[in-house]
Formats: sequence, structure tokens, C-alpha cells
Amino acid sequence: MDSDSDNGDECLLTQALPVSNVPKNYDPSVPPASAEEYLRHVVWEARQCKEIVTVEVDKNRIKKQGAVIKKQLKACAPTGYAPSPQTQRDLLADFSKLRSEIATLRSSNQIPKPPVSLPGSKKREEWCRFCFGNSFQLALLNKSNSSSAKPELVQGHPPLLSIVLNIKQKGIENLLEWHAQWLEVLGFSKPQGQWFYALLACLEKPLTPESCSQIRHIARMCAKIRASLDTADHPDLAQLNVIICIVARYFNQEDLAD
Repeated sequence: MDSDSDNGDECLLTQALPVSNVPKNYDPSVPPASAEEYLRHVVWEARQCKEIVTVEVDKNRIKKQGAVIKKQLKACAPTGYAPSPQTQRDLLADFSKLRSEIATLRSSNQIPKPPVSLPGSKKREEWCRFCFGNSFQLALLNKSNSSSAKPELVQGHPPLLSIVLNIKQKGIENLLEWHAQWLEVLGFSKPQGQWFYALLACLEKPLTPESCSQIRHIARMCAKIRASLDTADHPDLAQLNVIICIVARYFNQEDLAD
């Protein structure tokens, strides 16, 4: 800008456009009628700014630091419990092959009809009976040491492809959430391991944030259960390893990998 705009101070910015001097009787309330007058007004406004500006901070309005959330870690596998790298590669190859077959069936519109009627996508209790029969109810009764008469065992349905392929993606996500809740209540079982595997095989990528959080929770619970097993020959160990490996390796949650 013009030489008298700095009042002898060092100019920090290079003047971009020629601007005439601001007259002493300049009236800033008059709207600029030309580009030159607009630039003159900008010069006048700049001169009104103080070189150093301070502000009083109202400390009562400063947000307090939020609580620090500690990252949940996966329980480490005891020696001899985790699968070898080659075993993990083999089971991932089988899992990828199954997902390819599922994708082919979906794209061909030749999905087989389910052999039984499926519960609604929001029917949590009905799905529990569908997957486990009344074994979940019996387990709850045994856990509570109830003296009431126990019904006879009724088996649930295995996760056949003709069943899981007829469940919409939202239903798959709901079932993963519910199975995680059932796992927390009663622990791991072979039928639930089969359902976890089938649901993960049908879970579409990319994951939603909710689905990602859910399968990570499932993997951490499986790792915790694995760490509590009393022997490496436990019948649940293989299924637990499969679920942990799929979540960590196939769904790219590498911090949960063995």
C-alpha cells in the first residue's frame, strides 16, 4: 500500500494493487462506489486494527479434559494355544473360498429357500430359540440353580447356507450383536461357534463402524475364553482360534492377531 500507511514501520506484505492515500476527512460510513473506494476502505479498516490484541479468557467456559478411555487389549494366548502361521493361512484360504461361493450364489439369484420359516430380523428371543432350541433356557436355569422342573432339551437349527443366505445384512449384524450378548452370559459352545463362522462368512465388506466394533468385541471375548481353558486339547480351542483369526486377519483387525 502507499508509503504513509505504515507510519515508518517495516512493511510485512507486498502491495498488490495501487491505492491512493486515505484523506483525513474520510467517512467510512459512506458505501464505496468504485473498486478504488473499496480498496481505500480496506486500507482504512486495516489502520483501525491494533498491532497487539489480547483477550481475557473465561476459565469457567473452558471444557474440562474428558476421561481417558483405556484401549481394550486382547488376552494373550497361553503357550501352545495359538494356531501356527501356516494353520492360519489354511483356514483363511478356506474362509475366502466359502465367501466366494456365497458371492456367486448371491449374484446368480439362485439362493435356495430355507428349510424352515425364519424369525423376523428384530425378534431377538425367537432367534435365540431358533439357533439354540431351549438349551439357552436350560443353561440359564442350571446357572441359577433353580429347583423348578426343567423341560426336555430341544435342539436348535444349524447355520445352513440355505438359512444364512436368506438373512438380510441388517439381520446378520443384529445376530452378531445378539450372539455376542449370549456369549457373555453363558460362555462358548460348539453350536455358537458354527453360527459365528457362518455369520462372519456372510458379513459384507467394507464393515460399518458398528459391525467393526462388534466383531472386535467378539474376538476379544473369544481370546479371553481361550486364555481360561485348562488344556490345549480343549474341544472349544479350534473354533475359538478360527474366530479370532478371521476377525484379525480377514477383516484387517491386525492388533487382535496371534
